[in-house]
Amino acid sequence: MLKVSLTGARWIAHNKLIQHVQVTVRHLNVQETAAALRPFYFVVHPDLFGKYPRERSVNEESLKRLHEYITCLQRSGSAHPTVLQFFFRPQQLPTEKPALQSVNISLASRDVRDTVKTVLSSLHLPLDYLSSVPLKASPASGQPDRPIDWHPSYYAATGKQDPRARPSSTIDISLRSWLLKNIEKSHSFLESVQSTKEDIDRICSALQVSIGLSDIRWESVWGFSHFRGCVKSFYRLYTEHPERVGGILKGRSLVFSNSTGVSVHGDIILSSEDVPTYWMTLLMSVRSYEAVLERLPLMEEKLSQLLNNIQIVRRKRKHHLVMAEEYELLLNKLLNSLRRCQDAAKTKLFNNDLSHLQLVVEGESGPLALCPTGQFLVPASIPGSILIDYIAKHKQEADKIIRDMESCLRQEQEVVTFCQAELELSALSKDESVTPQQMVDCCQKLVDEAWLLGVSLKGLCLRVSHFYSVMQDGEICIPWDWKSSSHD
Repeated sequence: MLKVSLTGARWIAHNKLIQHVQVTVRHLNVQETAAALRPFYFVVHPDLFGKYPRERSVNEESLKRLHEYITCLQRSGSAHPTVLQFFFRPQQLPTEKPALQSVNISLASRDVRDTVKTVLSSLHLPLDYLSSVPLKASPASGQPDRPIDWHPSYYAATGKQDPRARPSSTIDISLRSWLLKNIEKSHSFLESVQSTKEDIDRICSALQVSIGLSDIRWESVWGFSHFRGCVKSFYRLYTEHPERVGGILKGRSLVFSNSTGVSVHGDIILSSEDVPTYWMTLLMSVRSYEAVLERLPLMEEKLSQLLNNIQIVRRKRKHHLVMAEEYELLLNKLLNSLRRCQDAAKTKLFNNDLSHLQLVVEGESGPLALCPTGQFLVPASIPGSILIDYIAKHKQEADKIIRDMESCLRQEQEVVTFCQAELELSALSKDESVTPQQMVDCCQKLVDEAWLLGVSLKGLCLRVSHFYSVMQDGEICIPWDWKSSSHD
């Protein structure tokens, strides 16, 4: 490793060397990074945690932040140090269903290869593929490219962040001290995307007025610049085919996401990765989805009747859109299974009315679970007899959760509205993994101790989560159980 101490007249010569070395640093490309992280995705992917909604949501958010971190490295060669939390099920334990564990991964390197290695090593995953990706030789020296360990005096002289400095854990950080260190960063990020947001608002308003769209939404992990690119491309598409596009989309919601189709709610979904020509292909076939959308309520009603009038609801989850055709197949599969089990339904559910309970058909496969909001989460592949038995055993528990949740949700809405107005926030939201009671506790504490924070949050976007972070659009994330200031 190369050590450099920068003092006196040697500064200019060393500065030239630094500039040269920085130009020749090689990162993994996008495809290599994705391939190297594949074993990690197989362990922490949110779809593996259907029975654990909170842990699934934490992993979804952490994967998003990991993507942002690596993207920053690949674009600018630097990123703000951060700590990511992931839940996983240990593979080495002998039990059939080992308890979930969590790991905090500290990211501070400015090299993509080192970052990927840190992520894989945190879960003791193989590094074979990463090792097989060759290092490009430096044009000047002919030596392999590798991270350079600069002397601390270099970072002191340049004011740059030392990648070896590990970010401190959120456990011992008070909200006041964290805000004092990061509030300016949030304002800076917010200001940097302000013009982008204004462009988006202007184009979306023009589209809504011209076409009669009821709504335009962004449901992708990518940032505002990608959203602006999508709405600009769509606006050009509309100006080229105003009558056809306008006639199809009038009164509908338009969503830009990572997939293309028509959702179970009738929204038009366009992938941000597709070209406008492909968008037009979908738009021209939208009418054919109307028959599917009309069949869905009838199928849900039949499913409800087979389970003593239980409510069939469709959950709305961030960055998770269910397409109408996919949902029809899921309903049909579950219906066929339950039709063969009506004797079991009469035996175990009797004639008890279950219209006060709720059921969600949640994907093709996964665990059968009762979520924290009292809804039964049911995979379409579950045998009907197992589903009936599960509902019979947990119906009283589900009823109690729903009754408790109703009052808690009302309290949450009131507290959030009051907190947003009191702190003059432009937006106040939460992660799906944060329960209503946790949100209530957090917001009440924010209002009670606002005078102790030492900064003004006026005009900022605040999201209640499980970690501290400043997102690229300036949104501030804080843990719901943030610590009060004791000696800042």
